[in-house]
Amino acid sequence: MSEYHYVFLHPGDSRRQLVEDVGAACGVELKPSADEFVDHSANLGHAAVELEFTHDYEDDHGIPFERYDALLTVRDFDSDLERQAATALRIFERLAAVDRYDLILIRDLQELLASSTRTSRHSTSGDAP
Repeated sequence: MSEYHYVFLHPGDSRRQLVEDVGAACGVELKPSADEFVDHSANLGHAAVELEFTHDYEDDHGIPFERYDALLTVRDFDSDLERQAATALRIFERLAAVDRYDLILIRDLQELLASSTRTSRHSTSGDAP
């Protein structure tokens, strides 16, 4: 089984804004996905990013997955875990700098690598799912 890196985000209720912010953090435009489990995705050249507006993960390993609405998966095409980790951390840091989301960065759904909490409260109304 492959090991991936994940960024869980809250709030994810303004889907348009979420897609724009994640795309900006990734440096690409996310496109709607035909995959039934993935809402938007993009090819970074060496890795894929897949955004899901919802997820079914329950709190586990002391990680509060249920607190987060949306999920971004980062997976390196060559299974280069160092490059994948660096890519995921770069995206995480860029999203944290937006200061619109509470975030956690997770390795393989088992290890909490980083977390970030919004310092301000931006309005997310007006663009409900």
